[in-house]
Amino acid sequence: MYISGLFIHYLSDRTQRHAFLETRRCIEGRVRLERENQRQERLLMSILPRFLVLEMIADMATIDEYLLPQQFHKIYIHRYKDVSILFADIIGFTSLSLILSAQELVKTLNELFGRFDKLAEHQCLRIKILGDCYYCVAGVPEPQRAHARCCVEMGLIKHTLDMRIGVHSGSVLCGVLGLQKWQFDIWSWDVDIANSLEAAGVPGRIHVSRATLDCLGGIYETEAGHGKERNEFLRKHNIDTYLIRPVLREEAEPLKARSLSIVLPPSSLSVAGFMKPRAPERFSRSPPSLSTLESPPQTS
Repeated sequence: MYISGLFIHYLSDRTQRHAFLETRRCIEGRVRLERENQRQERLLMSILPRFLVLEMIADMATIDEYLLPQQFHKIYIHRYKDVSILFADIIGFTSLSLILSAQELVKTLNELFGRFDKLAEHQCLRIKILGDCYYCVAGVPEPQRAHARCCVEMGLIKHTLDMRIGVHSGSVLCGVLGLQKWQFDIWSWDVDIANSLEAAGVPGRIHVSRATLDCLGGIYETEAGHGKERNEFLRKHNIDTYLIRPVLREEAEPLKARSLSIVLPPSSLSVAGFMKPRAPERFSRSPPSLSTLESPPQTS
């Protein structure tokens, strides 16, 4: 009888241990899976904005697995009004690329644009980096009353390399197009204007349109930008431009971004004097297939 009880206790204990180990392995597997999902989600959010990623994940959760390939045919496009777009381009990038090694050049760009990202983290949404061109938008996805000022404050940050900066305010379409290698981007007539403002800008100055100037509410001193004299697009569409003076009027409260500074690696300091303005290759920001975009204003 004693031996039978001992044997039954052994089998029961073994069964319980086996169940415990299976439960432990199951929990560990779920934890690893959750961690992996979080890593993949963070990776995806480093490529696409959070609000768009959450929308895509929600759509995936409601679609059967065999229909998932068809889900990517959906076009994720959103329209936002009352936003400001900033384009920033390094002056003399060609000369810089001839003087610095490839590693030093990439490090310099990473330092510069990385600090731009930190400044834009809570105020602007970085759209893309195209070579030596950085552009972002304020007022997406959450509305901001001070969207124009957020962009101007980013441009007023002191840094070593001279940059042309253009800012324009208006509306945009933003989202993801295509089936593979997603890229978040913005399109509109107002994006083209911001791009042209940067192209016609003055080194070290912020070049803004009348629309942006109206949004700023007179908190900055300005002077005539004469952008129409340097850019065919602005001249053709009769767009008045202005240059921001890096001085706030006394009654305006400074934003936190003004307290930050851009400091580049020593390798870039030795070439700052060699950089000269260049005419960068322009690119169109308006997709021809989207009929909801604004048409160019008629000029007399």
